[in-house]
Amino acid sequence: MTKEITLNEIEKYIKALHCHIRWVIIDYLKEEPKSSEEIFKFLKDINENLDSDENQCSGLCGKADFKNLKKPSLYYHLRELESVGIILSDYKPSESKRAPEKVWKLNLEKLTINLK
Repeated sequence: MTKEITLNEIEKYIKALHCHIRWVIIDYLKEEPKSSEEIFKFLKDINENLDSDENQCSGLCGKADFKNLKKPSLYYHLRELESVGIILSDYKPSESKRAPEKVWKLNLEKLTINLK
């Protein structure tokens, strides 16, 4: 899906995309939908591969320290991306037959800005 936005709409997308962690999540979801737990584990595991000075966010999301990421923070980032339609959530049956598991997938392939 392609979405075209106007300059009036750009602020909410900037807010949703300002953190490096959100770009990593988007990149991770390119191949296939992932559960919240899969995303959380992936982010915790990649921390050691990041250069400590590279891609640092000085905003509300902190310094992209994925190693110290907590699940409530992850859900905050996921909800921000979902709020503008970049990703969508759904549920799939849990393997342990408990409550269904939340999965996330990309909703947009392309986002363009109409400057006129």
